Amino acid sequence: MIKQFLTILFFGFFTLGASAQNILEWSENYHLKAEDFQGKAPNTDQMQSTLGSFSVSYEMGGLNLITTRNLNKNVAAEFQRDASYLRQTDEESTKRLLDYQQMIFNLYELQARKLRQQFFTERRTLLTKGPSDLHQKVLAEHTKLLSEIQNETFYGASSEEVAKWNKWILQEIDKLGEFCKDCNPKKKRKNK
Repeated sequence: MIKQFLTILFFGFFTLGASAQNILEWSENYHLKAEDFQGKAPNTDQMQSTLGSFSVSYEMGGLNLITTRNLNKNVAAEFQRDASYLRQTDEESTKRLLDYQQMIFNLYELQARKLRQQFFTERRTLLTKGPSDLHQKVLAEHTKLLSEIQNETFYGASSEEVAKWNKWILQEIDKLGEFCKDCNPKKKRKNK
């Protein structure tokens, strides 16, 4: 009986470890590389294509929601390696596509920081209604901005537009510096 339990426990940890290696969390010190795109590209006539699988996830509820003031660590911008692909040809095109995908990843980090900010500033809403309403609000803003960026950059075809948007996104991320995953935001004092 104990042997079976230990075997199940071992495979559970192995599966969890393998899954964690497939997910890459956003970091300001890491730029996506071609080898991060581990999915199989579809068979199309296009010379080069790419698709990054990005998301913002959050974990909360129960006692953790009530007892923890800083929920920054519970929200993550993530890239899923095996659901992302990059068909490579020449070095210049590959660099352009990687820059575009990194800009999109940065945009997802901006969404994550805005969500962390909402969880911090709208604590009462979070406790009474849960995270879903706040997440939907941030997601709607993100979707609108993503659409605008895709149109203006021609889905990454314009390197100049990608650079311009990436600079703006990084500035916005910097403005929300206290809402990084490992940061501890300071509570603003009320004026009396």
